[in-house]
Amino acid sequence: MSDTNHNEHLVLFVDDEEKTRKYFARLFGGKFKILLAKDGVEALEVFREHIDDIALVVTDQRMPNMTGSQLLEKVAELKPSCIRILSTAYSDIDAAIDVVNKGGMYQYITKPWEVNDLETALMRAIDLYRVQKERDALLRQKLSSVEMLASSDRILSIATLAIFRDDGLRHVGEALKILVELAETGVAGEDDVSGIDPALNWRELYRRHLVFIRSIREGMTDDRLSGQALDYSQSVPVMSALGNLTEKLECYQWIGNEESSTGWPGALETIQGEVEPLLTALAAVMRDAGVVLISEVQGGVEFKLSSRLLAKNLEPFRSATAHAPSDDCIALAAAFFRLAHAGAVFKISPETRGDMIRLKVLFDLKKRVDVGVRGWDSLIGSLADNDVFWTRFGA
Repeated sequence: MSDTNHNEHLVLFVDDEEKTRKYFARLFGGKFKILLAKDGVEALEVFREHIDDIALVVTDQRMPNMTGSQLLEKVAELKPSCIRILSTAYSDIDAAIDVVNKGGMYQYITKPWEVNDLETALMRAIDLYRVQKERDALLRQKLSSVEMLASSDRILSIATLAIFRDDGLRHVGEALKILVELAETGVAGEDDVSGIDPALNWRELYRRHLVFIRSIREGMTDDRLSGQALDYSQSVPVMSALGNLTEKLECYQWIGNEESSTGWPGALETIQGEVEPLLTALAAVMRDAGVVLISEVQGGVEFKLSSRLLAKNLEPFRSATAHAPSDDCIALAAAFFRLAHAGAVFKISPETRGDMIRLKVLFDLKKRVDVGVRGWDSLIGSLADNDVFWTRFGA
């Protein structure tokens, strides 16, 4: 018999007879951590409360309100990895065998129990749960590496195709940085992120990547990427540049009283032409959020955005999903490249609420736009110093 410690996971035992519950706890309480429930309804409440720690559910078949097999079906829906054992009388063996054959549970045990056999079954069930958990962890680790490769390939593909469209783009890394941050912020630390399907083969991964590249190539059009040069010798008040645009889009609501003392580079029509694609694309991506809060800050503006909504809509930039990025998301990416080229800087900071972030778009009139670095040199130089990119998608 295994010497492995079986006390690290919980066993939920369900039986409508109090005497049987006490007997089970007395027999195995020294070897396992045991939770008890008198019927299926109570068992589900206990199970939901301790779902992360329960490795094994053992239940009697004949109980009021819900049979044992019905309970195990619900347990399987809530936590497929949980091992399930049905305790049944000889008269119910045919039904128990049928449930096992259909994959509804690990095994059945008959009443009256043979204590040694039951103990062995419990230990083997806990061992199986532990092995499956270790296997799943290894699988997630391997898939994470594949996911990382696919994600970095997609992010770099966006920049590559953008430069093919306009080899004069500058500060490409600044645009990539903000795309990575926006796509990742809403999922950081989440345990329920599914990632790549373990059943996915390389042919399907390749097909999905081709679909992604095709959509980026078709959506990253010349008119979206190419803008007019901003005159840094002029200063346009931020509110003058954005006020009419946000009013036209309607979804933006201005808050706060701060006013930037520096303004944005002009002329007015030129800066409006460069920033309008961002406002339009951001409004489209955040459509389900309703109102988007915007405020003026020193050097630019700040948007309050739902990080979860951004992560959901930008998922094709982050993962080898079967869905191609929407036209709105591609337009948002193009708007970042266009503004970065014009000299804009983007900053993200978390809100007090965990599901909100602040996105700042800033211009520094004292910092001249480098017109000597173009295209591929811009990408290489920017990525070399882009800690965010290498942290997310490095080796």
